[in-house]
Amino acid sequence: MPAIQYSSLGGTKKVNEIVMAGSHDAAITSGGARAQTQERSIYAQAYRGVRIFDVRIAGQRVGLSGAKLSAFHGKNTPSTVSKTVGGVQRNIDVTRMVLGDWGMDLDEILSSAKRFVTKFPTEFLILKFDKSSNYEMILEACRTKLRTALYTKPGNIADHTLSHMAGTVVCAFMPDGFAELQRAGKGIADGAAQIVNLYPNGQMPDSINGLVYFGKGGTSIVQPKKYAFSAPVKGKFLQNIDKQSRILADANTQNLSRDVLRMMYWTQTGMVRSIKGRDEKAWTTGSKDRLKQLWADGGYDYMRNNVPRAFGLESHATDFKLYLPNFIMIDFANKDKGETIYGLNLLSRAEIIQLNANLG
Repeated sequence: MPAIQYSSLGGTKKVNEIVMAGSHDAAITSGGARAQTQERSIYAQAYRGVRIFDVRIAGQRVGLSGAKLSAFHGKNTPSTVSKTVGGVQRNIDVTRMVLGDWGMDLDEILSSAKRFVTKFPTEFLILKFDKSSNYEMILEACRTKLRTALYTKPGNIADHTLSHMAGTVVCAFMPDGFAELQRAGKGIADGAAQIVNLYPNGQMPDSINGLVYFGKGGTSIVQPKKYAFSAPVKGKFLQNIDKQSRILADANTQNLSRDVLRMMYWTQTGMVRSIKGRDEKAWTTGSKDRLKQLWADGGYDYMRNNVPRAFGLESHATDFKLYLPNFIMIDFANKDKGETIYGLNLLSRAEIIQLNANLG
């Protein structure tokens, strides 16, 4: 199986002009059925088309005196202790995992990411660090492991070309983590990129060295009354479509520029079945058609409602493809899912319009 390479779309393509797969809870490849979200390494997920990875990192106890930085899926409850980390005695926030599980070590994540961009130097990856602790130690590990592959370029990634991004791993920190790194005097020159989510009411920064996006995943753990308890898995599937439709509509209502990347989630939260069991139902032939329709809906409707009547939707003057989601976040990344998402880049205007007709 050949690797999915977005550079084949053209090195002059900008990041905001393409749609890519994203990995939800990217490093949770072990644990119970209600915790595990992925099965493959970062390298293997990237090989199958994933370009942005949702990573949560905390201090995990190792024996009586040691600790390490690891991915987790659960509630982060850090407390500061002195532990041996990498052979050095350090103060580290360690977490007692509650209703969750541990995943890959941070060193493994970084080594796997570097291996991919070294093997495929025309590609790039983004690691999105969120809901984590020990941010200075995380950045230190990024610098040590990635070295020259660490992204240190200023500016808004949305507006950069694939050639500009080639061969790099972006270590992007959500506001809490980025603020902590700023207080320590760290910035893009040190490899600390900023990532900001404008959903639901965020403010666009005056400038950014990193990326801005609009989107949110997750459905209610409790089955809503709107969907029958006799079909809880289908209910979760439909609940996610409802939520994502509203979020994409919100993005259009706010008239977001292409400096903001749109993020769509094809994931579900719930108490019934394992995560994998629910996910399998979201990737049947019919479900993949619904994914394509949902993806196509936002940009088409935005342009239909906002462009002058003098221009037809098929006209090159009204490129509604620019307003479609750029990232589709998924669980259990594999070849079929990656190829499905990559294929959205190849759809013509007429095919996207037809998808909307089917949705209607």
